[in-house]
Amino acid sequence: MKSALIIGASRGIGRQIALTLSKNGYGVCVAAKTVESSERHPGSVHDVVSEIKSNGGEAFPMRCDARVEDDVSNTVESCMKTFGKLDVAIYNAGSIMWKDVLDTTVKDFDLMNSVNTRGAYCMVNKVLPHMLERGQGRMLLVSPPVYNRFFKGKTPYSMTKVAMTVLVHGLANELEGTGVSITSLWPATVVESHVTKVRNLPPCFMRKSDIFADACLGVAEEKTEKLNGKALIDEDYLRTLGVTDFTQYRCDPKSEPGRMVPKAFPSLMVEEEKDDPPVRARNKNLSKL
Repeated sequence: MKSALIIGASRGIGRQIALTLSKNGYGVCVAAKTVESSERHPGSVHDVVSEIKSNGGEAFPMRCDARVEDDVSNTVESCMKTFGKLDVAIYNAGSIMWKDVLDTTVKDFDLMNSVNTRGAYCMVNKVLPHMLERGQGRMLLVSPPVYNRFFKGKTPYSMTKVAMTVLVHGLANELEGTGVSITSLWPATVVESHVTKVRNLPPCFMRKSDIFADACLGVAEEKTEKLNGKALIDEDYLRTLGVTDFTQYRCDPKSEPGRMVPKAFPSLMVEEEKDDPPVRARNKNLSKL
């Protein structure tokens, strides 16, 4: 059986990713901070695991506060003990505050940074040795492509999410030829989630979380390393897999939601891309001494 770890899977998009992977033959570690459903935080890791098992799937819950390194370490080790391997690790945990710099306190920024940037790094750091030893594995971070418009009105939040994408682009260089890859994925439109429900966003503006989960499945099932270092958009990636009918993902069957990201993104590559940066070249020379 294939195996998957999903951090941030107690509700919304994470829950749907867990259900979709389970239906496609994955044993799933459902990890999140919420272990008891409440009015403020409906859904828990236990609820998702029960749902998976009721559909004949295999899953187990883990309480995992992404801000706590020991929690992440224990979660990864539990996956290894239960499954004996990890084929896929997805980081969906997130802290969202879309405010200007003047309206974002240092405390608020620290929270976003600890959940988004640090949490993602911690998962990668704990999962990577296992995947490299096996010479196989897929890591996926829910983070956006890097472009200026994304920063507007939410610079502090953007700093913490773009850092995740930098991890994807940067680590990809270290993973070439290892059989292990890392990819980022972001939605083309607003996707139905706990946040959209709290904000009472009309269905006409959203797609079902199934679209994002289907794209995650595609990344997980990719046999080659061609997605290593890529920052993908769910709709655009699914089109490369042959999906043409996106009406199935509408929250409002009569309305196609507007795209919130550009159709094309700037390249981050430079003419000197293949040249070693001075610091790396210096370190290589020092290692020969």
